[in-house]
Amino acid sequence: MRSLPESYVFSFDIRGQGPANILEFKLVDASNQNVWRWRQEVFELPQDWQTLRIKSSEIEFAWGPLGGGPAQDIAALELVVAAGPGGQGEILVSDLRFEDTTYYLTPLVTASSALRDCAPQHIFDSSPVTCWRSAAIDTPQQVTIDFKAEREYGGLTIRWDPLRRPRAFDLLLSRDGKDWHSGFSTAQGVGNETHVYLPGTVSRFVRLDLQESMSGNGFGIVSIEVQPHGFSRSLNDFFSAIARRGADGLYPKYLLGRQTYWTPVGTGEDVTQALLNEEGMVEVDKGAFSIEPQLYADARLITWADVTLTQTLEQGYLPIPSSRWQAGDLTLTTTAFATGASGASTLFIRYRLHNHSQEARAVRLFAALRPFQVTPTWQNWRQFGGVSPISELAYDAGRVWVNGDKQIIPLTTPAGFGAVTFAQGAITEYLQTGELPPLDCVDDAFGYASGALRFDLELAALGAQDIYLAIPFGRVDRRAGREPSASGEEQFSRAVRQWQDTLGLFDICLPPAAAGAIATMKTAAAHILIQREGPALHPGPRRYARAWIRDGVLMGAALARVGLPAAGRDFIRWYARFQAEDGNLPDCADSAGCEWLPEYDSWGQLIFAVMEYYRFSGDTGFLAEMWPAVLKSVNYLEALRQRRMTPEYQAQDKLACYGLLPESMSHEGYMAHPVHSYWDDFWAARGFKDAAEMAGLLGMDAQGERISALCKDFQSTLSASLERVIREHGLDFVPGSVEFADFDPSATSIALTVADQLQHLPRAAIDQTYDKYLQGFHTRVSGEVPWANYSAYEIRNIGALVRLGRRADAHALLRFFLGDRRLLAWNQWPEISWHDPLSPSFIGDMPHSWIGAEYILAVHSLFAYEREVDQSLVIAAGVVSEWLDDGGEVVVRDLPTRYGRLSYRLYREEPSVWRVILEGAPLAPPGGVIVMPPEGVLVHVEHRYESSTGRE
Repeated sequence: MRSLPESYVFSFDIRGQGPANILEFKLVDASNQNVWRWRQEVFELPQDWQTLRIKSSEIEFAWGPLGGGPAQDIAALELVVAAGPGGQGEILVSDLRFEDTTYYLTPLVTASSALRDCAPQHIFDSSPVTCWRSAAIDTPQQVTIDFKAEREYGGLTIRWDPLRRPRAFDLLLSRDGKDWHSGFSTAQGVGNETHVYLPGTVSRFVRLDLQESMSGNGFGIVSIEVQPHGFSRSLNDFFSAIARRGADGLYPKYLLGRQTYWTPVGTGEDVTQALLNEEGMVEVDKGAFSIEPQLYADARLITWADVTLTQTLEQGYLPIPSSRWQAGDLTLTTTAFATGASGASTLFIRYRLHNHSQEARAVRLFAALRPFQVTPTWQNWRQFGGVSPISELAYDAGRVWVNGDKQIIPLTTPAGFGAVTFAQGAITEYLQTGELPPLDCVDDAFGYASGALRFDLELAALGAQDIYLAIPFGRVDRRAGREPSASGEEQFSRAVRQWQDTLGLFDICLPPAAAGAIATMKTAAAHILIQREGPALHPGPRRYARAWIRDGVLMGAALARVGLPAAGRDFIRWYARFQAEDGNLPDCADSAGCEWLPEYDSWGQLIFAVMEYYRFSGDTGFLAEMWPAVLKSVNYLEALRQRRMTPEYQAQDKLACYGLLPESMSHEGYMAHPVHSYWDDFWAARGFKDAAEMAGLLGMDAQGERISALCKDFQSTLSASLERVIREHGLDFVPGSVEFADFDPSATSIALTVADQLQHLPRAAIDQTYDKYLQGFHTRVSGEVPWANYSAYEIRNIGALVRLGRRADAHALLRFFLGDRRLLAWNQWPEISWHDPLSPSFIGDMPHSWIGAEYILAVHSLFAYEREVDQSLVIAAGVVSEWLDDGGEVVVRDLPTRYGRLSYRLYREEPSVWRVILEGAPLAPPGGVIVMPPEGVLVHVEHRYESSTGRE
């Protein structure tokens, strides 16, 4: 273990031969989980010895639960050559060296004037009471710092004498004391501290030109801190460093290195959405600034750090979230919702302040506009995660304008508005006194202004008041503006009604203890709708605001099973436009273009999506419309397969790959080394089967026969490959790939659920796959083994276990995943769930709509699933006896299936006798409706179908 200094250099000699590859130098801490690295994507190996010097400023945090920050205590070094543009070769490394390059000199400070006992050198002493003060004059003054040598640093923090601050100052930098260039400038005043962002700066001299004393009594500086490179490695690092200097609550929680969770807010129809985090901060649009509440009561500022936090959804399932603060006898509930048509929707924020005391209370509410997004810095990608610029704030005619084109409309009249530039300090500096800054309009050249609306409330004993803000989505023409057409209360009622209608197309009533399972199912469907961008289905609202075909197809399938199939139709119709003339498909598409990774699951997914929409709509017109894309997909899959049907793949060492799709990167674990992934093959089998059925429905018998034969042959080679890999590797489970023979039950589950491959798979290996998975699952959940994180994609295994008749195991998973929602009240999961929920670690995105879709599909299967081998509809295969205790019953109403909408009631007549009453319109699956009770339970089935003459 070694503690690293502020600045250092690692160096070593290197030579080698071979093509260029990725070269990485890594630092690892004692936990073996946090990694920092220097990385060069294309490293050309020198033939002769060369010295490679890696400075601390070039080593960045890579991954781990710390979430960021500089390397400090290091236990290991790693030198890695990774697959890049080249290939095999030889590399030699010699003479590893370490050099401490931290600055240890004492700077020389001079000033144009100084009072007695206030010499400029006090700026760098360690005493908090000494300082430099100029003569008590109002003429410009200069302070010059000479580091005595060139110094690398990342910024400065200037702590001013509060009674002698400048209204304007320029900070200049020089390497020789002659040629100067500007590092920072302001003419609108400063706060108590000024933080200067100077990324990658090297200079010997720093000069401050101070102008316009705010007091007319000269200038004063208590101290100047020279900050290391990491202080300004990025703007996110810069603001994190600033936040850590102050009290908790004055900045977003994530800037203090603590995880925060969020949920989306939108109409489900527009192309954007807001985010609300657990602390009540609302990001008003994609990647935009945020509005956060602050309370001032009893002569103190109350922030998220001073309260007890809870969260809710309206009616427990509608995507209208709230964050609730409890501070003594005051509660503040921040609720966000949206209404309006696509292209003209509006975000609303309701602040409900409740006085629970028996006495009237005077309380001041601030709605603070902050240059920060809701998603944390460790989620940074493109413009998302961390800071969000505010260069202009203006209060005009009762409206706040942000950056000239974003409008905030207080529907409740405020008592005032105030704004500050970054140099003047954060808005929270002012709010701590209960007052606003004096300016209501600022322009900030640095681009990180802040401001606040103030509402003065007189709360009656046991009384409450609501305050509404309206923020139109998108950019707004300042000349025209956009006004909400109804009051905040009316808009709230409208949002509730719209979501009730959208999510009320089916219902499943369970005993109260289990009702959260259905509420979460409905919320997951709403989140899929909210996070889409037009027809594009996105698995996340920010980091994952892109359209992957695999995610979108399963989201579309899930929506079909809650009565909303049109979204899946629109998605696949849109995505098919990216198909190349030869049939090739990108794995991902967004406004920046397409991604064409070698991932070979896309074609089976496209075909399945087309057919799945038909199964829930009966729309043969859509089949005909999409048939050209389907046929191109079949032909492309066939061509891919032909690459593995050459004589080379009939040799014994490659026979396991014969007739499969080629190596791919369809799994994150296969990115560095593509392999023959059975995930791709399961999807191809699904696609061939659906395409053959589609051809028959369209009357294309010749094509249908050809594709059916192709499907049968492919199924044969897939089964043979699985058996060979299991035998040759001595496996007792179904492998994820040929080369790795890896254990991947969540990928295998797609074969049992969507691909319906159970009859083609070795049953003993299937059973052992889930025995092995559940053994690991239970040891993880019980804490018998340490673990860092998992992905809730595992929810897919619930549906597989239901189909295997393992009802109790399916419910063990269901209980765990419902209990580990992040956050519980918001009915959602991130892609990555960390053992420590406060770990400042990358979580993919949240809510992850593909995981939500898998949850919908899994829970739907508890009550009904289609079994293709006998064309039957299996019902109640996941209903557990506990739900029927004490007179409980299960009531399913209008649940969409491929055979129509299913309605039934199920209750216990005797301890081992269940009664199922089939209601609604009769269903006619060729194989019939099969009730699947637990072992040892007898079922009585009664039909009460609607008919044209009444009930029968």
